[in-house]
Amino acid sequence: MSSYTIPEATGASIRPRNLLKHRSFLITDFGAGEDAAPAVNTQAINSAIQAAAMEGGTVVFPKGTFHTYTILLKSNVNLYLSEGAVVSAARTDNPHSRQAAPGEGGNYKEPEVNRYVGLQDHGHSYFSNSLIYGSDLENIMISGRGLITGGRFDEKSGILEHVLQGGDPQEPMSREAKGHQEEWFGNKGIALVRCENVVLEDFSVTIGGHFAIIAEGCRNLYVDHILVDTIRDAFDIDCCRDVTVRHTICNSLTDESLCLKASFGAGIFEPLQNVLIEDCTVCGYDAGSVYAGEYTRDKLIAVDRCGPTGRLKFGTEATCGYHLVTIRRVRFERSRGFCMESVDCSSLTNVIFEDCVLDNVSSSPIFLRAGDRARFPVTGNASSSAYPALDTNVRLDDRNWVLPNERAYHCYPARRYAPHYNRTKTVTVDGHSSFEIVDPHNPVACNPANYEELDGHYYLRVWQSESYAQKNTSSQGSSRQNHGALHPEAHGAYVADFSRELKDTDLPLYANAIGSATMATVSNVLIRNVTVTNADPRYPILLMGLTDSHIKSIVLENISVEYRGGLTMEHAVEQRQLNTEWKFSQFHTKERVQNLPWLVNTFFSRGEGLLPRADWDARENCWRGNPYNVPELPGAYPEPSTWGILPAYGLFAKHVDGLTLRNIRFSCKVPDGRHVCVFDDVKDVCVDGMEAHCARDMAPIAAVTDHYRRHTNAEDVPEQPYFTTEVTGLEIHRPLVLWDGTKDGQPRTLHAKSDCVKQVEIHAPAPGTPQDSLYPLPTAPCQETGYHYEVETDNYPLPLTVYRPYIQPVAPVRIRVGELCRIRLSVRNPASDVSEEATGTRLYNGQILLPNYSVKGVASPLQITCENLPEGARLNPDDTEFLWTPTSSQKGEHYIVFAVDDGLMPEKMRIKITVEDTEND
Repeated sequence: MSSYTIPEATGASIRPRNLLKHRSFLITDFGAGEDAAPAVNTQAINSAIQAAAMEGGTVVFPKGTFHTYTILLKSNVNLYLSEGAVVSAARTDNPHSRQAAPGEGGNYKEPEVNRYVGLQDHGHSYFSNSLIYGSDLENIMISGRGLITGGRFDEKSGILEHVLQGGDPQEPMSREAKGHQEEWFGNKGIALVRCENVVLEDFSVTIGGHFAIIAEGCRNLYVDHILVDTIRDAFDIDCCRDVTVRHTICNSLTDESLCLKASFGAGIFEPLQNVLIEDCTVCGYDAGSVYAGEYTRDKLIAVDRCGPTGRLKFGTEATCGYHLVTIRRVRFERSRGFCMESVDCSSLTNVIFEDCVLDNVSSSPIFLRAGDRARFPVTGNASSSAYPALDTNVRLDDRNWVLPNERAYHCYPARRYAPHYNRTKTVTVDGHSSFEIVDPHNPVACNPANYEELDGHYYLRVWQSESYAQKNTSSQGSSRQNHGALHPEAHGAYVADFSRELKDTDLPLYANAIGSATMATVSNVLIRNVTVTNADPRYPILLMGLTDSHIKSIVLENISVEYRGGLTMEHAVEQRQLNTEWKFSQFHTKERVQNLPWLVNTFFSRGEGLLPRADWDARENCWRGNPYNVPELPGAYPEPSTWGILPAYGLFAKHVDGLTLRNIRFSCKVPDGRHVCVFDDVKDVCVDGMEAHCARDMAPIAAVTDHYRRHTNAEDVPEQPYFTTEVTGLEIHRPLVLWDGTKDGQPRTLHAKSDCVKQVEIHAPAPGTPQDSLYPLPTAPCQETGYHYEVETDNYPLPLTVYRPYIQPVAPVRIRVGELCRIRLSVRNPASDVSEEATGTRLYNGQILLPNYSVKGVASPLQITCENLPEGARLNPDDTEFLWTPTSSQKGEHYIVFAVDDGLMPEKMRIKITVEDTEND
């Protein structure tokens, strides 16, 4: 693929001027008031909208705070939020909710019926229980410099209450029922469903629940100069077409800031396409602190135990696919990196990501994943609308993806299958932390619903419709107009096909039916002119395809990535669980404790992914470390931490066809002991200009040949044949320039490919693969099989480059000449500030995860220094207090840089101080 052949998105054609209205309707004229009950305000606002809808007009919110429940939008009606206007979410009585609180006499609109619930998460299935809601509308605009908020400060305690909740009501027990079980509440800020010609401009949203803004199945959407600062997803654009987002700031520490999705939530099979994003900022500071201008950062990790989220991401809901997206000039701050995921059977293609800056990256700077989570609808063998489908259906796992075999539903007959694995074997490596892997003695389960036995022979049950017009699942092209249309021609049944005899050893392959014949794909991606600084050392750029669905045609050009470094190949072998406890107080919230994973994060890395990367040495009768034998995990949740610590610090590419690396620079603040790049099952790689830090005893590139590969999803099914994959077509067009990372190290240049590349061969299945006649040796390195760590977990050193000491940010300061400026700096160090308390994590669905085993911290002396110290100012390092009385000659803006240093590297924080004239002047 040429660097410049990908088409660029054009985005929306609508602009604010196209939707201007001449008539205004003031909500106070209809009975709304700051002191009015929320139910009264709700009726007044919706009455104003109804009046404006009669002839088209703008509903105006004047300055003031108006508590309300669901505002129902109408076609040809705009909402204008005057400066100082606050649309505030009203409380609901939630006696059984995890955020139980006294209500204010009303509730949000009841979650609607969505027959396709379960094909995506609950929050993408129900939208009417939002603060502002509109479906199947056209020509609407929300604008003005006011605020929409789901937060409320408690007058007595000052605690910020999350009125719009991050969780979801409990899902119904039938696809024909409303989207809750008894209790429901508001959990979204703005929800727009199947709307056309929409403008969002100038306003702010804070504490927006599960989704501060979600656009679901919309067309022609223009967004400009909005700020979203919230607790979960800030802005989701799901299955939309023709979208432009400009000059927008999205902050979310615990979830995505700006997220592109392609779910089935709108009830239509529509890809996300033609999306243009320019000149935006995404970040992961404490919720509410960005809108307040304080940018606090006391919470170190999200609920999922990875670092602050806050990123721009494709996925994870990806049933319908993505096409034609252009992203440029976006700044990432204190967030995970750029993320592209296609894991639900559809395609992701024609993406440009360029001219972007990423600082303080808490995950892979760039993450591309083609996976096979297979969240794709499949028609079941029964007409029951019970949700999830009954346990005798075409899937053993995740039966929420099974649709009733009934004419009221789109028809998606089974097109392929995946196994069911019994992850019921509990193992431990260090005697402290335990986890489940595939049971080596009973690894799989069969599903008789998908085959028929006759005289000791087995035959696949296949779909036979009343009309073969449905043979190739034409319903995937359902139009927007018939999103609820019937498909009587597709009605049919699963019957035995006596021409499709199955071997008994292959029966486990047919446990879970999938309604798509293809696996997910990622192709035609251009990423160029990107600068990354201060990246988490655990996660390289990660390009991860599937054995049977390679990522294709990827160009990385003019990329500079600075990692913190400091890890070793031992970390990549051992996959240690090394945790401490951290007490924090987020922006105006109660003090809490969270569990920090310094190496492997067990929230995403699970099962076989937690086993050490080691192979059995039959000759010496012992385990040998093999960091290159990385498990596939095709159905795992796609997050860079899923694969633990990898043998490359810069880039790890697996199952990729057509990869160009042009003008790439990888550096480390502290030397790292791993390869710069590792390639595994990669074809046609062009390395055209690379500079990197690399230890002198380490080859910069490793190329893996794996003799024990199996087809996707069949990795752990016994007696499935193995085959070999290798790296082919690797070309190095210009010499590699390498530094060893030490202060006095001199660069060296490698010209010959043989000097640049280490050839690695794998002669064992991935850790945890059940033994069979094809490989009878042990595969699960754990205490039970004689594997042990050389250093006990309690004595293992913390990798201090993972979580760094920091100075809590200070908001800009304004003082007058002659006035004393006193700033007490708050310095924290995760390595030494370890809490004695431990707590399990409570997820948004109320589930509590059991506490992880934790170790003690380490003493880490800190030195506090100051740069750009104004004349007359001083810093007392003992009590970290900055004192300064500016003179008349020092009027103007001053930028003071404070640094904390633990001996590895300094961490800096800048304060802006503006000195003004005295009051008399």
